[in-house]
Amino acid sequence: MPRFAVAATAAAALVVITGANATAAPDDFGVQSTAFGLFVSGDWDGDGTDTPGWYDYESGTWSLRNENTTGPADLTFSFGNADEEGLAIVGDWDGDGTDTIGLVRGGFWFLRNDNSSGTADETFQYGDTNEEGLALTGDWDGDGDDTPGLVRDNLWFLRNDNTSGPANIGAVYGDQNEQGIPVAGDWDGEGGDSIGLVREGNWLLRNTNATGPADLAFAYGDAYPNHWPVPGDWDNDDTDTVGVAEPGEEALTWFLRNSNDTGPGELVFEFA
Repeated sequence: MPRFAVAATAAAALVVITGANATAAPDDFGVQSTAFGLFVSGDWDGDGTDTPGWYDYESGTWSLRNENTTGPADLTFSFGNADEEGLAIVGDWDGDGTDTIGLVRGGFWFLRNDNSSGTADETFQYGDTNEEGLALTGDWDGDGDDTPGLVRDNLWFLRNDNTSGPANIGAVYGDQNEQGIPVAGDWDGEGGDSIGLVREGNWLLRNTNATGPADLAFAYGDAYPNHWPVPGDWDNDDTDTVGVAEPGEEALTWFLRNSNDTGPGELVFEFA
């Protein structure tokens, strides 16, 4: 079950902090910095718990860890080009309970079913050739596999298959000229991912993929660029909850919480 751009099986989240020319124009959402990398989270080993990862755009290298603790990567491999210009994404593409990697270049999606170097297992177009919307992924229909979505301003276009074709679900969520960061997750633990926004540390989460107000609204973490939203299922309870990652000079500090409300981080560690 991927979340931001996108995470979110358990959740997988993506937060761009790259100066690379990412497909989804993340700078339009205020998501850009001089560091060439991307925070990710996902269930890399299929145990039901989401854990941290990092994608290095300069080298095309993924570093994934299987515990929410300080320590080295358990998996390190290449997928993508050096100075990659696409947007890195993660999700459970084949419904096997494990989140794996992918890239979106323009409107072209390249998904791999293993966390290892190799070629894409699924390739298709979703979006325009020079797509300017923000790519994200989620299990929109609750069938166990993650599929593509696009966010163009406050318009959400979600598809239920990893194939070319039109959106199955459309919604208006957010303001015109929206500056919040889109996220997705299973916020209520009922088996399907739904949409959300994070504005200046305020989380606005909706339990259905339809136009309407937020079902959950609360503050967690500081505003970008101090904190980057990274939701996930941190305690294997089938519900995605909030997290933020804080860039530091030598390491990234992760602050994860097991409920969708205001409060301190319950898991705090460094990774990448």
